[in-house]
Amino acid sequence: MKLAKPANPDKYFYAEIAFFVVFCWLFPILTDIEYNLYERHHAGLFVNVIGIRIVYGISELPAFWVFYRWIVWRYLLQRQWLHFTGAYILFLGAYNFYLTGVYYFVGHAGFFPENIASDARRYNGQIMHFSIIYMFSQCLCITALAYFIRSARQDKELRQLQEQRYRAELKYLKTQLHPHFFFNTLNNIYALALKQSADTAPMIARLSAMMRYILYETEQPKVTLENEIGFLTDYVAVWRWRRPDPITIIFEVQGVDEQYLIEPLLLLPFVENAFKHGIEEETGEGFVRLIICMTENELSMEISNSKPCIRKDRTAGIGLSNAVQRLELLYPGRYNLDITDDEKLYQLNLTLPTA
Repeated sequence: MKLAKPANPDKYFYAEIAFFVVFCWLFPILTDIEYNLYERHHAGLFVNVIGIRIVYGISELPAFWVFYRWIVWRYLLQRQWLHFTGAYILFLGAYNFYLTGVYYFVGHAGFFPENIASDARRYNGQIMHFSIIYMFSQCLCITALAYFIRSARQDKELRQLQEQRYRAELKYLKTQLHPHFFFNTLNNIYALALKQSADTAPMIARLSAMMRYILYETEQPKVTLENEIGFLTDYVAVWRWRRPDPITIIFEVQGVDEQYLIEPLLLLPFVENAFKHGIEEETGEGFVRLIICMTENELSMEISNSKPCIRKDRTAGIGLSNAVQRLELLYPGRYNLDITDDEKLYQLNLTLPTA
């Protein structure tokens, strides 16, 4: 797979520049200083060492950059082994002739110290201007840089693709949730209208506020927990209107930081499930208990509801499966969802990290 290179310089380009500065100048200068200090016991050549290493570094940079960009990236990373082998051999031959010109320049320029000029003339008289093992180690380091840069860029692209997929899935799940909620809302209005209740107008107003929240507030990536709990409070109030005594509905909020941010409508499907599949078909006594509690490290929600003695066979609704998928996307491996479901009681405990 061919890795596209960015049109504008990125942090990896600057990492490449930093590598070649260290590779062509810093390490050779430190090596020569260490050699003169500890082997020759001569500290007076530091200025000469730095000067000549700057010159040699300038000459090495274009050669190694050609090897890095046009041989390693073009052939080796694309797994074109034959082309890479041929290009590498040609590079070594061309680099040998290139060094001949560099040493000739240093040896005859006339402005380098005599000891450096004489060394350059001596090297220029050789047929091979480098050690094969030394060149292999140099090229191996440059190749390692290419593999590192490619791996880092691929990881970045993979993370971006995963983020795009994650956002797309969340958006899809949201679009599924909206009509699901509106369908239930219409059922609520219809049930109240059948009763010709005096509470119809205020209930419609409350439902209108809830729908406005669904349409506009939930377009944000996150909302305050205060707004989300306010929405759930309205939702529970609607059910209290729909199912008066002897149905018991308890909604408690404990220790909640109202400014804490949460993904919109993340809790609603679990609450909907308790009412819809718990007491909607209840003809006698029944209950729904909803407790939201927050500690320093976690947000927890406990829902329990009775189950009617006679009820239709139902499968889990789209809202509940939707919510579980969102949890997997938003809190992979970091949430805890425990469900107990028997003949008389449905209980759900959800815990989300807050830190």
